[in-house]
Amino acid sequence: MNILIIGAGPVGATFALLAVRLGLNVSLVESREGASRESRTLALSQGSREILNVAGVWAAVKNATEIHTIHNSQKGGFGRTIMSRDDGNVPALGYVLTYADLQAALDDALLAKAVKVARGAVVTAIAETEAGAEVTFLQQGVEVKQQADVVVMADGGANLSKVAAISVSEKDYEQTALLGHIETDAPHQHRAFERFTPDGPAALLPKHGAHSYSLVWVAGAEKIEHLKALDEPAFCAAFQDHFGYRAGQFLSITERRSYPLKLRTVSTAVAGHVAVIGNAAQALHPVAGQGFNLGLRDAETLANTLAKTLVNKASATTALSAYAASRSRDVSRSVGFTDFLVSTFSNDHLLQRIPRGLGLAIVDVLPFARKALARRMLFGAEK
Repeated sequence: MNILIIGAGPVGATFALLAVRLGLNVSLVESREGASRESRTLALSQGSREILNVAGVWAAVKNATEIHTIHNSQKGGFGRTIMSRDDGNVPALGYVLTYADLQAALDDALLAKAVKVARGAVVTAIAETEAGAEVTFLQQGVEVKQQADVVVMADGGANLSKVAAISVSEKDYEQTALLGHIETDAPHQHRAFERFTPDGPAALLPKHGAHSYSLVWVAGAEKIEHLKALDEPAFCAAFQDHFGYRAGQFLSITERRSYPLKLRTVSTAVAGHVAVIGNAAQALHPVAGQGFNLGLRDAETLANTLAKTLVNKASATTALSAYAASRSRDVSRSVGFTDFLVSTFSNDHLLQRIPRGLGLAIVDVLPFARKALARRMLFGAEK
């Protein structure tokens, strides 16, 4: 079975490495030519670390910071939940690292495994054939056509419009996420924070460096543009007022950037001989940090399902149908969970503030509730 992967980013590359280890024949096409310079932060769950470990990558990942506890609270209301790694019975609830550091480890692993990657390739067409699918791409001005039994789209959705059988739905949250690197006067001690506010969630993720956090501040677009324009002292004062002092006093902010928030889902994760995984299949709100981890579970399940096809001598389309069915529960529940959090916590209604506080407080005092939530966050919905 020949598998062509569109996109050699973290999800596509992880799928490729998992597939190779299972004896599948894969190749990739990737628009990026050189090393990734993407500075944004990724929050990986313990489940994602285990997937990357199976792929043979985790030991080479640099500067990953463990999350031992997560502090959840709401602004202007009572109630909070503190979840620890003991609740999940894991060495860490998550790991914080930069996209570029993870991508570098994946690129090195692809090279070490001699996986063919056509870099600087721009896909121009995807077509179904009798035996599979054909991808046309331009590389250094030369048109190349490549046949495959299965095409895996892991390109963040850049080429979805080239598959007529797949439609895209979007929900505009009318929110924008501001990202940055913030320093405090207190050590993070491997604590992460998520604070729900009427504007949207604000989160701090511990980074490499004892006093460093990755910041996510969600609000309306106009407010975010105003915040981006503030000088450092004014921004730190504004975030202090918004977030409080639970992480210490904020001293500096760098690398401020923003992007609009939308929920995007596809009508089907499988169309003929094409499978869609990762952000190409579902782009989620960053609340609770579910999106990237969901994509890695896509990659793991698809690789395992296609490998079983060789053992059982089933057809590629049968395997892809089985993959779509097996991922339906986890995907739908993850999408529903993040959408529920956004709609429930992004308001200042008294009638919702009180039950929100009760919910946070109840989870905090009930060990079985914390354990169930931790396992769901770390490993996805049970199949």
